[in-house]
Amino acid sequence: MRLRPKTLWENVWIGLEARILFALVSLLIMVCVVRAAPVELETGGIFSVGAPAVAAYSISGTGQRNNAVRFKLKKPFIADELFVRFRVNYAANTIDQAEVDGGNGEFFVLWLDEQEGFDGSAHAGGVPNLGIHVKDGKNAFMIRYTSGQESFAPTELVGDREFVLIGRLWKTSPGPDSVYDALDLWVDPKLGEEFKPQASRMSRRSIETVQWIGFATGGKTEPDDRILISDIALADSWSGILGLPDMAPAPKQPEPEPPPVKTVAFRTDIHPILRDRCFDCHSGLKAKGGVRLDILDEALNQTAPRDASASRLIQLVTHTDPEKRMPPAKHAPLNPEQIGKLRAWIDEGLDWDHELLPTPIPVTDHWSFQPLARPDVPPVKQGSWVSTPVDNFILKRLEQQGLQPAPRGARKVLTRRLAFDLIGLPESVIPIRPDESLDDYSVRLLESVHHGERWGRHWLDVARWAESNGHQHNRDRPHAWRYRDYVIRSFAENKPFDQFVKEQLAGDEIPFDEDAIIATGFLAAARYSGNDLDEEIQRNDILVDQVNTTSTAFLGLTFECAQCHTHKFDPISIRDYYQLQSFFRKGQPGNVVLKSEDKTARKLIERRWAVFDGVHARMVETKRRQGNPDPILIIPKSVIGGMRSAEKKLFKELEAEIAKLPQSWSYYSPATAATPLAIAPHEMRWPLPRHPEVLARQKTHLLVRGDVKSRGPEVQPGLPQVFATGAKAGNRTELASWLTSTNNPLTARVWVNRIWQWHFGRGLVETSGDFGKQGTTPSHPELLDWLASELIGSNWDSGHVHRLILSSSTWRMSSEYSPGNARLDPDNRNYWRWQPRRLEAEAIRDTMLAVAGLLDLNQGGRSVPLAKADSSNRRSVYLQQKRDKLPHQQMLFDGAGAITSCAQRRVSTVSLQPLYLLNSKFASRVAADFAKSLESVSSKREQASAAIQRALGRDPDPEELARTVELLNDRGLVAVCAALMNLNEFVYIP
Repeated sequence: MRLRPKTLWENVWIGLEARILFALVSLLIMVCVVRAAPVELETGGIFSVGAPAVAAYSISGTGQRNNAVRFKLKKPFIADELFVRFRVNYAANTIDQAEVDGGNGEFFVLWLDEQEGFDGSAHAGGVPNLGIHVKDGKNAFMIRYTSGQESFAPTELVGDREFVLIGRLWKTSPGPDSVYDALDLWVDPKLGEEFKPQASRMSRRSIETVQWIGFATGGKTEPDDRILISDIALADSWSGILGLPDMAPAPKQPEPEPPPVKTVAFRTDIHPILRDRCFDCHSGLKAKGGVRLDILDEALNQTAPRDASASRLIQLVTHTDPEKRMPPAKHAPLNPEQIGKLRAWIDEGLDWDHELLPTPIPVTDHWSFQPLARPDVPPVKQGSWVSTPVDNFILKRLEQQGLQPAPRGARKVLTRRLAFDLIGLPESVIPIRPDESLDDYSVRLLESVHHGERWGRHWLDVARWAESNGHQHNRDRPHAWRYRDYVIRSFAENKPFDQFVKEQLAGDEIPFDEDAIIATGFLAAARYSGNDLDEEIQRNDILVDQVNTTSTAFLGLTFECAQCHTHKFDPISIRDYYQLQSFFRKGQPGNVVLKSEDKTARKLIERRWAVFDGVHARMVETKRRQGNPDPILIIPKSVIGGMRSAEKKLFKELEAEIAKLPQSWSYYSPATAATPLAIAPHEMRWPLPRHPEVLARQKTHLLVRGDVKSRGPEVQPGLPQVFATGAKAGNRTELASWLTSTNNPLTARVWVNRIWQWHFGRGLVETSGDFGKQGTTPSHPELLDWLASELIGSNWDSGHVHRLILSSSTWRMSSEYSPGNARLDPDNRNYWRWQPRRLEAEAIRDTMLAVAGLLDLNQGGRSVPLAKADSSNRRSVYLQQKRDKLPHQQMLFDGAGAITSCAQRRVSTVSLQPLYLLNSKFASRVAADFAKSLESVSSKREQASAAIQRALGRDPDPEELARTVELLNDRGLVAVCAALMNLNEFVYIP
């Protein structure tokens, strides 16, 4: 666009009789207004009116409407947003104050219009104006479309002072046919105030294009007024109007190398060599040394494509030692022509004929890969013992082994067991009602948010969730807590498990739903190294983590072995591994802004990156000029340090505004997401690629021996071939649907096994994260499959499985010991009694707070910082989870480390545990408050009895009461409370 001034000399009044100083200044900087050199507009940039940067105009009034200066754009402006800027300085001795001696005040505006008009045109009635007008007897800055409908900024006009005015004219409904119905005003704006205008006005009666701008005086502007305007500019962005760089374009992907010219064909040149000279030893299931050359995925481990010089295959066929050469010494070596063909085949990309040598579909008879079939509920002899079908399966085995089930537990014991099992708190937090059945009580606990907090923590172990990146720098993820709260809500609401799976794996592919976006925190929980200079390795580490966790959490398989080669035990190939990785390739973790189509958020983030990228580009160019061979390696901290004062100020202001946006540390793929969302910056030494264009072009290759620098053939998203039942998946939504389909025999088995484990302390399959050949076989395979069938048949209702277990006689047995049973089944593998187990770290701490009357039951929100963990009374699930620096009691009592998926916590017994419970600052504080809450009890005997009742949920027997009173007399009430919280009975589920 081009601005061309058009004025008459008589429209510009130069007041030589005004104050000499003001006149001299005006003369020094004034430019003849008859003609100014045109300046082109570059998209996103700034362009000025007048050739010199100091172009200025001195204007006075005529006592009526007068358009003193007008400029025409080279072509009409129709884009959705236009910024205008100018500086104004009003001579103080010429300003009328409306409230003084009958003064009228002042009027002066800049207008934007489709038409030029003439000297006396009003340019009002639907034409945007910004400038000076009278409000409440004061001269102030304003904007308007129509006279009498002004919006004023709080700033008043002061004489002999320069003000900077910026206006934004924009369309609330984008498009060339829409009108500029919104107008904003800033007076002396601060750098980060793009979204904080001081005045705003809207009008549906407005212009559709801008082709002329001008300055107008009015009836309030007298001939002796002195108005100096300068620095007139237009731009199509906030950064442009401020003279800052716009957002840097997405980095260009390197152009792929042209494919080499093919000189050999696999079928005619290569296959005969392999068939005649290699396959006798290196093909089929019994290949010598486990090396197969008849399957591409296996052959790749012997030769990296496109580099014959590094190929192990070439090294072996050309070895000078006959004992090490291939084929072996008893066979003739390959001739130079054959070796030359193999070299060319490798250098030209290792082409393969999949019709001639297809990748075989794995076949296995391992139990977990077999289709799920619903078994019949077995008949039993002691039918009166059975409460739910669960008992039929358990009792059938007991009868076969000659075992007798333990008697039913006492009501008080079962009440305490239910509370600890379902909510991780003593029964005093949600007491059972006198006439309430255990079934009704368990339903009430299952529907409590405290159940979500307890069982959500179990899932967070599986999801390896934490609030920091891990690795060396281990920076915090301040918005990761939202995933924790999502998990808690999901368990408290009994969300169907298939929906739970879909939201976590593909929440961004679902039409915008805040909970679903937050749910992808499952994928985003991967560790993330900010200290890796190699971007490919950095991203691949995250992808590897996502594949390994997804396969363990939902399939109960250890996929990680297949990164480098086909799994040695399970029917999972290296191709299966990278096809699964391909589902996650086009997205990555980030701070996803939880606002659909939020232009404000997007612009804030773009401006922040504009400043950053502009400084980075400047630093790179400086290094290049200095001859630095690798100038791109500039860490973000250095970029911020290299900012000029104005840039740094703007950068900090923008960061502060971005921090106020609702965000979630989630996984997001711009290429497949259902709704475009903004991604806020995350502080990292080496950030991941952020441009959608870059992510959309990502491809997945089979990596030879897991090396990102040794890429094999490209692969597409796909399901493991062992499950080749006609089901296909091309995106993560389809992957999640397959995981919870009847074609997948694993997901339901894995999930009900986890539920069983978290109820009994041990799964029906003890290796709950490994259902493969290296894992254990199920102790009760029919029960496992029956529960899995019940889960699917109830539409993945986990609550249904809970109730079947909790109402069973199996779960309600006492822990009574039987010498006869112990001789036959010393490890209680057949569930002939209830096996007491220690509470987890979080439940121990929460129970201590609860019995002391301190527990804060407020739910959700940002985590309690580690520095405040000992003084906080919130549930442990809300304490900050920083990798390698977990809350102290979690480290002592075997909490999950959040490095990899934790299927089952180990249980250790070490001397530091009781020492912590007796002497730590936290334990001492809780014991003191526990004791203080008992001080109102009249006698020491009653104090001792009340302490036992609250700590253990039962009345004391005479002997322990007497010993407790003795301890109270000897050491005091605080010592008694501390001792009670150290009892096995206190920290064990009875």
